[in-house]
Amino acid sequence: MHRAVIEYDRTVSYVEADLLLLNIARARHHRPVHFTAVSSVAATFDFRTSAGIRGGLGSATDAVDRPINLEYGVSVAENPTITIVPITGEEFTKRVLRPLDEDKFEFLVHQGYDINMVLRLMARGMAIETEEGPRVLFNQPSQGDGFVEFRQRLLQLASLDEQRQLHIGPVLFEESQAVRTNRAPNPDEVVAALEKGFRWEADGEGKVHTVRRKAVGRLLIANYDPNRLPNEERRRLHEEAQRYPPDYILVDVRPGFPGGEFPLRGSILLRSLNAILGFVARSIDEEPESLVPPDPRTKMAGIRNPAKTLEIEESASPPDGYEFSVQFDGRYYSIRKFPVSQGMVPSWNQEAFAVLSNLFQMTVTDLTRYPTPAIAIAK
Repeated sequence: MHRAVIEYDRTVSYVEADLLLLNIARARHHRPVHFTAVSSVAATFDFRTSAGIRGGLGSATDAVDRPINLEYGVSVAENPTITIVPITGEEFTKRVLRPLDEDKFEFLVHQGYDINMVLRLMARGMAIETEEGPRVLFNQPSQGDGFVEFRQRLLQLASLDEQRQLHIGPVLFEESQAVRTNRAPNPDEVVAALEKGFRWEADGEGKVHTVRRKAVGRLLIANYDPNRLPNEERRRLHEEAQRYPPDYILVDVRPGFPGGEFPLRGSILLRSLNAILGFVARSIDEEPESLVPPDPRTKMAGIRNPAKTLEIEESASPPDGYEFSVQFDGRYYSIRKFPVSQGMVPSWNQEAFAVLSNLFQMTVTDLTRYPTPAIAIAK
């Protein structure tokens, strides 16, 4: 049973990884993606033992002709039933096509993943505020200088993060609202306000009361601690971020703080899971990434900067030493255990593929909420 449980878990995890790689191969040929999930594995184990004595009875002289034999037998039967569910429907399709939100980015970065790696996968571009107006840098190699600057901006953020000089978190501020009344609030009203996070403050005459509450605002990436700013400035930062949808992340790298010699004021634009798969697929051959040198103002000590965000190898046969490999349209698409391309970093590929897998898991909703025809396979 111990062996079976471990093998089932290992098999299901490899199936999910191979399906993700298969969809990258589909996107490589501009085919529609499709996902299938293993929703359940039910196995029945039948353990049987038997023992007995076989022989004959007679005189001692007949013992040679009538031997006594001891018999003992053990048998184990395993009958698994695996249920797979095609992940389809409007709800899932919207989740795949809808841009990812800032919460998913924050969650992955706080798990310890390289911010440069996460944003190279998740970001479709960066909108920078300049004196001439906003300028957009797209995360597409075909964009030339815009792509190079985008990657250099990410390296600057990664450098600040490596130096522990980068703040990534929601803006915390205090909301307040003046309320004019002819009387002071009674105890029940005060208790009700406290339970909802509000507190009352009265003026000298007790006619104007100010209701205050701590608020958690939008996500901010900054080279300073926003909690040291005045409350009004923090509120303005939140309001600035609030003008954009949840797939925009406010970035504020100011002069006068670490990394301020390469300032940045703008937003990072996130893309959908489907767009991430397409980006990785195009990088195989159609739109390959190249090695981007850092900006001279960026400190690169300890910063990883491979040419490719996720290296998928396309070949006529499976390469040696691959981690995952699938066949599609007569070709093999593989992820090696150890990278071979120029500038690739050991373990980067595995980590980037893990980030992609986590993004997929966060995109897939609970399968039990949306009934879908299931396929049961009995062994």
